[in-house]
Amino acid sequence: MGRLLADVSEKMQHKNLTKFLVHTTHDSTLAVLLYTFDVFDEKWPPFTSSVTFELFRRQTPPEQQTNLQQVLSSLWRRSSSDEHYVRMRYKNGNMVLPMCAAPGKHLPRSPEFCTLSAFQEKAKELTRKHWDTECFPRT
Repeated sequence: MGRLLADVSEKMQHKNLTKFLVHTTHDSTLAVLLYTFDVFDEKWPPFTSSVTFELFRRQTPPEQQTNLQQVLSSLWRRSSSDEHYVRMRYKNGNMVLPMCAAPGKHLPRSPEFCTLSAFQEKAKELTRKHWDTECFPRT
């Protein structure tokens, strides 16, 4: 799961012209992905099931920003006035991720929206730095 999550996380972190990214996989990989995020319901994923990760941005309205925040948001994509969230969906339903249950790790009053930093923290935890040497058989 590490390489897949690292790729998704990387694409979310950096502004990219790609607005839609598709990875295709088997039902067994979907089951492992659900298990990895602790939302596997002990039922095998039905044929044509899908998992989606959506990136959202909540921006502070300009009238509530300080002058410095307005300047920064005009220069960079992500500023202190922007908050980014990730929502995981499975079979067209929102998933509430246990890793985002703590206060500050999800959008207030909307636990299905995990903070981008909490999502990236989990992706980093699951990603091996040297997967090629750790995972390939030795000859």
